Order: sequence, then structure tokens, then C-alpha cells
Amino acid sequence: MAHRRNNKLAKTNAVKTDPVRVAAKFGIDVSALIDNLKLSAGERIRRHQIALNTVEKLRRAKRI
Repeated sequence: MAHRRNNKLAKTNAVKTDPVRVAAKFGIDVSALIDNLKLSAGERIRRHQIALNTVEKLRRAKRI
């Protein structure tokens, strides 16, 4: 009986400390992270490069 009680307690604590739930509660868009992880590493790098290029263009435009 004690083993069942400890197992149930462990499951309860696991739900409270689930990093995905904690991140979502903190305000992080977990669905966007999950969608991004479905992409290949090359596709994630390509998208990052596009975003980086856009930021650089905006910085240059601000200086003009």
C-alpha cells in the first residue's frame, strides 16, 4: 500500500513540475516551439537566417 501512495505522490509532483506546463504558465508559446521542432535543422537555420537578415535591414533603415 505504501508503494502505491508514493507512486501517486510522484505522479502529482511530476505534473506540478512539468517543464512544458511551467513554460506555458509563464507565457511562452509552447505550440510555436513544438511546431519549430517539427522542422529539420536546416529549415530552422534557414528561417533563423531570414529573421536575422530582416532585423539587420531594419537596423540599417533606422540609421538613415
